[in-house]
Amino acid sequence: MSFRSLIFGILPFLMLSCSKNEEQSIDNKLQGMWKLLRIESFDDATGKWYDDPDFSGWNGLLIYDGKGHVGVQITPKGYKDFKPAENLGGLDNESLKALVNFYKSSFVYVGNYKISGNTIEHLRLSATNPQDWGTLLIRDYEFRNDILILSPHEKTFGKKSRLWWAKQ
Repeated sequence: MSFRSLIFGILPFLMLSCSKNEEQSIDNKLQGMWKLLRIESFDDATGKWYDDPDFSGWNGLLIYDGKGHVGVQITPKGYKDFKPAENLGGLDNESLKALVNFYKSSFVYVGNYKISGNTIEHLRLSATNPQDWGTLLIRDYEFRNDILILSPHEKTFGKKSRLWWAKQ
């Protein structure tokens, strides 16, 4: 066997092995619980990220189990104290709509994840909104020490956003 044949025979195996090791390393970094620090939005006019006051006070937890499963809950300010069952009979139609919209603002799902290059795909298996079941979300990711930054490919309330998560 020639040296050239040996190199071309081993090279694809080594490349595949390195890719698998890199994914495992990222899985190890992701594994655990993360707490939402902030949500930023992108200003197209200035080309800069800013702490979006519309997301001030939002809370969230993100869990990666390191085996391909993910759980997410993000809630707006005041959601923890939300009591939807109180005085429902006395609310007018507009108040009921506002109540339902606030309830819908809780973003909860569980699913499977897959790492591909610099993106993480979340396949939602179950969610608070049944229309989200079976849908795929794609996030660019980056690490800054114990901070995970996820940038959704879809817009959040019409805005390009990124979420900062701290390892717990």
